[in-house]
Amino acid sequence: MKINGRLTITPPIGAFWTQADCADETATMRSEVWPAVRKFIAENYPGYGLAFTADDIAICTLCGLEFEALTADEAADEATRQDEHSVEGEPVCCYAAIGEFRAERGIPPLVEEQRGIGGAA
Repeated sequence: MKINGRLTITPPIGAFWTQADCADETATMRSEVWPAVRKFIAENYPGYGLAFTADDIAICTLCGLEFEALTADEAADEATRQDEHSVEGEPVCCYAAIGEFRAERGIPPLVEEQRGIGGAA
């Protein structure tokens, strides 16, 4: 029988971080945090195995939340899209990202955007 537990370490993320900032933090995780965790486990829990994995998470540069975008199916589904102009790849994290995405592609803005309401559903 094997038991496999997982420990997730999430670095601090600033609202206005760039991709370079995120890359630097990942490098710090690999070079400083991970070796410290590995040493702690080896010293305090002999026999435990360890493996380092890192997931790349895209962060919206406008709101600081995890960047997510509509799939083609979500853009076609009235329950998940923003409006009838939604397309695959459209952000869902904030109205600022949606507005930027739509302006770059000539897609009509959201009604909520025109009224100045922030935050996407």
